Amino acid sequence: MKKHLIYGLILVIFCVAPLSATNVSFLVMETGLPKDGPSSPYTIMWENGLMDVFFEYGHIVSNSPIMRIFQKPLDGFPDEAERDFDDAKEGGMRYFVIAIVEHPIPYKVSLRLFNTSSQEMLRELVYTYKTPKTEKEENDNIKKAVAEIAARLK
Repeated sequence: MKKHLIYGLILVIFCVAPLSATNVSFLVMETGLPKDGPSSPYTIMWENGLMDVFFEYGHIVSNSPIMRIFQKPLDGFPDEAERDFDDAKEGGMRYFVIAIVEHPIPYKVSLRLFNTSSQEMLRELVYTYKTPKTEKEENDNIKKAVAEIAARLK
């Protein structure tokens, strides 16, 4: 009887122990487009892919509005993202992801992962557009690229 009670207590402890999720904020920046005008459908696909994949991996996600910049920032942290980074840090986010979508075709996307406590870049992945047969195929390609970063967060 005591064994069953002990096993029951252990099971209850594991069941009520909180599951931790990582807090992630991201910003999508697009380059190579006129200053005014809507975001490109391709940029929106990346924004949606980021949101979907991080959520599917169980992370708590927030994002900033898509930002249009004149040219691709050099390696490291872009100055244009400073305000959004500070907002994410103040909001308790542990990581900040910047996706830089370069236009026109062929698209090139740089995913940069930063730690909010130090602004250190932890990882950068570059995705080069490969002509997909369908929009679904490209969405799948985007999700695979994002998953490479999402899977590494703890």
